[in-house]
Amino acid sequence: KARCLTERVLAQTLKVFMPQVRRLSGLGPWEVVASGSAGGAVGVVQPVAQLPSEAPKEAQVLLVETMTGWEDIPANIHAILLPAGQAVDTLSHVAIRARNQEVLLASCDEDQQLQQLRQMKGQNLRLQVSATGEVTWQATSEKSKLKNSTAAAFLAETMKPPPAPPAPVLRATDFTKHQKSIGGKSLHLAELMVDGTYSVPVSATIPYGMFEQVLKDKANEGIEEELQEVLEEGDLNEARNFLEEELAVPSSLRGALDAALGGDAKALDAGDWQRALKKVWASKWTDRAVASRKQMKVPDKALYLAVLVQPVVHAQYAFVIHTRSPLPGASPDAALVELCAGLGESLVSNAPGRALSASVEGQSINVHVYPSKPEGVFVPEGGTAIFRSDSNGEDLEGFAGAGLYDSVTVKECEHRSIDYAEEPLFFDVQFRSQLLLKLFQIGRQIEKNFSGQAQDIEGAVTADGKIVITQSRPQV
Repeated sequence: KARCLTERVLAQTLKVFMPQVRRLSGLGPWEVVASGSAGGAVGVVQPVAQLPSEAPKEAQVLLVETMTGWEDIPANIHAILLPAGQAVDTLSHVAIRARNQEVLLASCDEDQQLQQLRQMKGQNLRLQVSATGEVTWQATSEKSKLKNSTAAAFLAETMKPPPAPPAPVLRATDFTKHQKSIGGKSLHLAELMVDGTYSVPVSATIPYGMFEQVLKDKANEGIEEELQEVLEEGDLNEARNFLEEELAVPSSLRGALDAALGGDAKALDAGDWQRALKKVWASKWTDRAVASRKQMKVPDKALYLAVLVQPVVHAQYAFVIHTRSPLPGASPDAALVELCAGLGESLVSNAPGRALSASVEGQSINVHVYPSKPEGVFVPEGGTAIFRSDSNGEDLEGFAGAGLYDSVTVKECEHRSIDYAEEPLFFDVQFRSQLLLKLFQIGRQIEKNFSGQAQDIEGAVTADGKIVITQSRPQV
């Protein structure tokens, strides 16, 4: 307990001293994760999740006091400003949504500036982000124009019904052949040209349409009708619980997974793999997913969930590479790399604390934020498998639905305290630099793999230094 307390105190101390570290690095009080000019009437709220699901009628600039990172951003919100203690990771769900919706999302470590903005509640402001990443504003008598989004129309054209499932489970070698039956996570992994500098996990995918096919199986007679009745009552939690408890998964599916995963299929035995699968399918009806589809005018029947199945990588570190840095004023040749101890759940879920964040260009490294997450997530002893949502409503041009649908491990992963006094990612400059440069080079290599298109790349570093890529998608 004493050691755990010491580690948490150290992590909190790092957060306290982070403003001084940023100043020494030549950085100002603002940290911008989604850039752009913005304007609207100033509002002050607690969690953004408390906002009504309906969009405000006029443009708003919100000062949000607390944020989890999982929130959706209603239409007509043009900017979200946070205290530094609530800063979000660059690949958290809300950060992706902000960049996708062209919403300014930034945090500030000087409370005086935030207090000035709070005192302007109700006034119309125009905000700008300078080339150095500073946020400035001025009052205006004019109301900001609402942004016209074409994303809904684009989705209507993109989300066509998929073909019937070509097989209950697809091997990775068949992903490209059946790309209309799988999501972007699966397809982009198959498109990677692995050459020895990195690897990808053994993978299999349960294609689009299998959930609907299982619903109509004789073993599930009446389940589809009961599910529809529950959904019509509006109880989404009950709908998810109903599916998890009552849906029967065909036993033949396990044989197909075993054949596709080979020896790695043993990771499915770490727990109840059927429940993990059903949880992913049921996540079609999470509050967040339903609200997002409603906002984008996407009917339930247009959304299909494929499920990517993989053994979980035993990660010492998890990383995200943004091959073209999204930071304001960044060089077009710079990448932004984020690293944390343990699995990537800490990065994409915006767990408390901060990940290491650094710009890398050629041999030049500029650390923006040092790691301070008090806990990491690690693979349990004996390993486990993960069932990853791979819908036809994610990673699309004009609409990044990342995080809307769940990914579930067969056995729950472990949370452990991080001892930064002994963490080389924090104190070993040579180790940190070599790892960042290696990831930068891999990012450039993968970007070339996709004809030079900027990528958001997720992956893991194993204890023996091997790099495993778990996802690559067009950067948003």
